Amino acid sequence: MFEQLRKALGLNSRPAASQGVATPGQLALWAGAQRWAFSFDGEPDRFVLQGQVVEHPWRLESGTPTRDYMQGTELRVRAELPLSPDAHVMVISRALKEELEGRVYGAITDSLQTTVDQRLPQEMRWLSIYEELRWPQLPASFVRAFAVVGEDLDTARHWVNAALVSQLMRDRPQAQPGQAPLVLMVSDASVSLRMQSSACYLPDLEYAMGAFLASCVVAAHQLPPTVDDHGPSTLPVT
Repeated sequence: MFEQLRKALGLNSRPAASQGVATPGQLALWAGAQRWAFSFDGEPDRFVLQGQVVEHPWRLESGTPTRDYMQGTELRVRAELPLSPDAHVMVISRALKEELEGRVYGAITDSLQTTVDQRLPQEMRWLSIYEELRWPQLPASFVRAFAVVGEDLDTARHWVNAALVSQLMRDRPQAQPGQAPLVLMVSDASVSLRMQSSACYLPDLEYAMGAFLASCVVAAHQLPPTVDDHGPSTLPVT
């Protein structure tokens, strides 16, 4: 479906960066074909997409990075699902993991702290308290590109299954898997993704949404459900 619509918009399947940039009108058509809501904030990289996955709402925001390790444009998307709040797993691009681990270590040693500063972003706190998880079924190519971090191996294996690995390992015209900063998390009964992108670059949007939607479907079917589901929330992405 993505491929057919891209051709209809005049965007090549393997475009140069400038050829893959979509106008607001093209983005609206692309979103509408998938029954997603699109709203443009008036600046080239600022827009919002909204839709549903496994009968729960999700919201994607594109705009100025909220993390200093992101450059250009940041894509942020989140959905709250009826999952156990005890599930905590993160998939992070390996280069970013190594960079953030260095920052966490430096923050602790420079200030002589013995505990992690709660003001640090969640992904940095997790790197200080959770171990990287590996298992034989993870392809070596995936391990080179990404790291799986969490507190429970069984939960990680159920979420980062073959379907999600396949989505994350899909090539993008501007970057190989794991090159650009990406953080995909299950935490607090929600699934979230943040990823570095170029402004209105459609292949990045396709990649981010493919990985995010796959992660939500797998989580809904493979992870323990919440005991009391009070319905979906529509909290903004932070």
